[in-house]
Amino acid sequence: IVTEVSFNSGQIDMMLFRRRGFCAILMILTVFLVNPTESSAQQAVNQAFAEARSLIETEREQIIREELVLTGSEAASFWPLYQKYRSEIERVRDRQAVMISKYLKAYDDADLSEGLAKDMLDEHLSIKSDLLKLQKQYLRQFRKVLPEVTVARFYHLENKLDAEIDIALADLIPLFETS
Repeated sequence: IVTEVSFNSGQIDMMLFRRRGFCAILMILTVFLVNPTESSAQQAVNQAFAEARSLIETEREQIIREELVLTGSEAASFWPLYQKYRSEIERVRDRQAVMISKYLKAYDDADLSEGLAKDMLDEHLSIKSDLLKLQKQYLRQFRKVLPEVTVARFYHLENKLDAEIDIALADLIPLFETS
Protein backbone atom coordinates (compact mmCIF):
# COMPACT_ATOMS: atom_id res chain seq x y z
CA ILE A 1 0.00 0.00 0.00
CA VAL A 2 1.32 3.41 -0.94
CA THR A 3 1.36 5.54 2.18
CA GLU A 4 2.95 8.71 0.89
CA VAL A 5 2.45 10.71 -2.24
CA SER A 6 4.88 13.35 -3.43
CA PHE A 7 3.66 16.82 -4.31
CA ASN A 8 5.79 19.81 -5.24
CA SER A 9 5.17 21.30 -1.80
CA GLY A 10 6.38 18.19 0.07
CA GLN A 11 5.15 14.85 1.31
CA ILE A 12 1.54 14.14 2.21
CA ASP A 13 0.77 11.07 4.26
CA MET A 14 -2.42 9.74 2.67
CA MET A 15 -3.00 7.36 5.55
CA LEU A 16 -4.16 10.36 7.59
CA PHE A 17 -7.67 9.00 7.98
CA ARG A 18 -6.35 5.68 9.23
CA ARG A 19 -3.87 7.30 11.59
CA ARG A 20 -6.56 9.54 13.02
CA GLY A 21 -8.92 6.73 13.83
CA PHE A 22 -10.93 7.01 10.65
CA CYS A 23 -11.10 3.26 10.17
CA ALA A 24 -12.43 2.82 13.69
CA ILE A 25 -15.17 5.32 12.95
CA LEU A 26 -15.93 3.61 9.64
CA MET A 27 -16.11 0.26 11.43
CA ILE A 28 -18.67 1.74 13.82
CA LEU A 29 -20.72 2.94 10.87
CA THR A 30 -20.50 -0.46 9.25
CA VAL A 31 -21.58 -2.23 12.44
CA PHE A 32 -24.71 -0.10 12.39
CA LEU A 33 -25.28 -0.97 8.75
CA VAL A 34 -24.59 -4.68 9.27
CA ASN A 35 -26.61 -5.12 12.46
CA PRO A 36 -29.99 -3.51 12.08
CA THR A 37 -31.58 -3.25 15.50
CA GLU A 38 -35.06 -3.44 16.92
CA SER A 39 -37.17 -0.37 16.25
CA SER A 40 -37.05 0.67 19.93
CA ALA A 41 -33.28 1.09 19.66
CA GLN A 42 -33.29 2.49 16.12
CA GLN A 43 -33.26 6.11 17.30
CA ALA A 44 -30.09 5.51 19.34
CA VAL A 45 -28.48 3.77 16.37
CA ASN A 46 -29.44 6.65 14.08
CA GLN A 47 -27.94 9.15 16.51
CA ALA A 48 -24.71 7.16 16.83
CA PHE A 49 -24.55 6.85 13.03
CA ALA A 50 -24.99 10.62 12.67
CA GLU A 51 -22.28 11.28 15.26
CA ALA A 52 -19.84 8.89 13.55
CA ARG A 53 -20.53 10.50 10.17
CA SER A 54 -19.96 13.92 11.71
CA LEU A 55 -16.57 12.76 13.00
CA ILE A 56 -15.62 11.52 9.54
CA GLU A 57 -16.65 14.83 7.97
CA THR A 58 -14.72 16.74 10.64
CA GLU A 59 -11.60 14.67 9.89
CA ARG A 60 -12.06 15.23 6.15
CA GLU A 61 -12.40 18.98 6.59
CA GLN A 62 -9.37 19.10 8.88
CA ILE A 63 -7.26 17.31 6.26
CA ILE A 64 -8.49 19.67 3.54
CA ARG A 65 -7.72 22.68 5.77
CA GLU A 66 -4.21 21.36 6.45
CA GLU A 67 -3.43 20.54 2.83
CA LEU A 68 -4.88 23.55 1.00
CA VAL A 69 -3.00 26.79 1.38
CA LEU A 70 -5.58 29.53 0.90
CA THR A 71 -5.34 33.28 1.13
CA GLY A 72 -7.86 35.06 3.35
CA SER A 73 -10.07 36.00 0.43
CA GLU A 74 -9.85 32.52 -1.11
CA ALA A 75 -10.80 30.93 2.22
CA ALA A 76 -13.72 33.32 2.66
CA SER A 77 -15.12 32.21 -0.71
CA PHE A 78 -14.09 28.55 -0.59
CA TRP A 79 -15.30 27.33 2.81
CA PRO A 80 -18.99 28.23 2.45
CA LEU A 81 -18.96 26.66 -1.02
CA TYR A 82 -17.18 23.59 0.36
CA GLN A 83 -19.82 23.19 3.09
CA LYS A 84 -22.60 23.34 0.49
CA TYR A 85 -20.75 20.87 -1.75
CA ARG A 86 -20.18 18.37 1.08
CA SER A 87 -23.82 18.68 2.14
CA GLU A 88 -24.98 17.72 -1.34
CA ILE A 89 -22.42 14.92 -1.56
CA GLU A 90 -23.62 13.53 1.77
CA ARG A 91 -27.21 13.42 0.55
CA VAL A 92 -26.06 11.13 -2.25
CA ARG A 93 -23.89 9.14 0.17
CA ASP A 94 -27.00 8.64 2.33
CA ARG A 95 -28.44 6.67 -0.57
CA GLN A 96 -25.28 4.58 -0.61
CA ALA A 97 -25.64 3.83 3.11
CA VAL A 98 -29.25 2.73 2.57
CA MET A 99 -28.18 0.56 -0.36
CA ILE A 100 -25.38 -1.06 1.66
CA SER A 101 -27.71 -1.64 4.60
CA LYS A 102 -30.29 -3.26 2.33
CA TYR A 103 -27.64 -5.46 0.73
CA LEU A 104 -26.15 -6.56 4.05
CA LYS A 105 -29.56 -7.45 5.42
CA ALA A 106 -30.33 -9.52 2.31
CA TYR A 107 -26.88 -11.12 2.57
CA ASP A 108 -27.45 -12.03 6.23
CA ASP A 109 -30.91 -13.39 5.38
CA ALA A 110 -29.44 -15.37 2.42
CA ASP A 111 -31.94 -13.54 0.21
CA LEU A 112 -29.72 -12.45 -2.69
CA SER A 113 -32.08 -12.59 -5.65
CA GLU A 114 -31.73 -11.62 -9.30
CA GLY A 115 -34.06 -8.68 -8.64
CA LEU A 116 -31.93 -7.47 -5.72
CA ALA A 117 -28.78 -7.80 -7.83
CA LYS A 118 -30.33 -5.68 -10.58
CA ASP A 119 -31.63 -3.07 -8.11
CA MET A 120 -28.27 -2.85 -6.30
CA LEU A 121 -26.28 -2.47 -9.50
CA ASP A 122 -28.67 0.13 -10.91
CA GLU A 123 -28.61 2.13 -7.67
CA HIS A 124 -24.82 1.85 -7.37
CA LEU A 125 -24.33 3.26 -10.87
CA SER A 126 -26.95 5.95 -10.24
CA ILE A 127 -25.08 7.01 -7.10
CA LYS A 128 -21.75 7.13 -8.96
CA SER A 129 -23.37 9.17 -11.73
CA ASP A 130 -24.94 11.61 -9.28
CA LEU A 131 -21.62 12.05 -7.44
CA LEU A 132 -19.86 12.79 -10.74
CA LYS A 133 -22.58 15.31 -11.69
CA LEU A 134 -22.06 17.13 -8.38
CA GLN A 135 -18.28 17.12 -8.82
CA LYS A 136 -18.65 18.63 -12.29
CA GLN A 137 -21.26 21.15 -11.15
CA TYR A 138 -19.10 22.37 -8.27
CA LEU A 139 -15.91 22.32 -10.33
CA ARG A 140 -17.15 25.38 -12.21
CA GLN A 141 -17.90 27.14 -8.91
CA PHE A 142 -14.59 26.20 -7.27
CA ARG A 143 -12.75 27.48 -10.34
CA LYS A 144 -14.37 30.89 -9.82
CA VAL A 145 -12.94 31.25 -6.30
CA LEU A 146 -9.59 29.39 -6.42
CA PRO A 147 -6.58 29.16 -8.75
CA GLU A 148 -6.67 26.13 -11.05
CA VAL A 149 -3.75 24.38 -9.29
CA THR A 150 -5.52 24.72 -5.93
CA VAL A 151 -8.75 23.35 -7.39
CA ALA A 152 -6.82 20.40 -8.83
CA ARG A 153 -5.17 19.78 -5.45
CA PHE A 154 -8.56 19.97 -3.71
CA TYR A 155 -10.13 17.44 -6.09
CA HIS A 156 -7.07 15.23 -5.77
CA LEU A 157 -7.44 15.27 -1.97
CA GLU A 158 -11.18 14.59 -2.19
CA ASN A 159 -10.55 11.64 -4.51
CA LYS A 160 -7.92 10.17 -2.19
CA LEU A 161 -10.15 10.55 0.86
CA ASP A 162 -13.07 8.98 -1.00
CA ALA A 163 -10.79 6.12 -2.07
CA GLU A 164 -9.87 5.50 1.58
CA ILE A 165 -13.57 5.23 2.43
CA ASP A 166 -14.30 3.00 -0.56
CA ILE A 167 -11.39 0.68 0.27
CA ALA A 168 -12.50 0.35 3.88
CA LEU A 169 -16.08 -0.37 2.82
CA ALA A 170 -14.92 -2.88 0.20
CA ASP A 171 -12.97 -4.73 2.89
CA LEU A 172 -16.05 -4.92 5.11
CA ILE A 173 -18.82 -5.72 2.62
CA PRO A 174 -19.02 -9.34 1.46
CA LEU A 175 -19.02 -10.10 -2.25
CA PHE A 176 -22.39 -10.85 -3.86
CA GLU A 177 -22.88 -14.62 -3.85
CA THR A 178 -23.83 -16.51 -6.99
CA SER A 179 -26.00 -19.59 -6.85
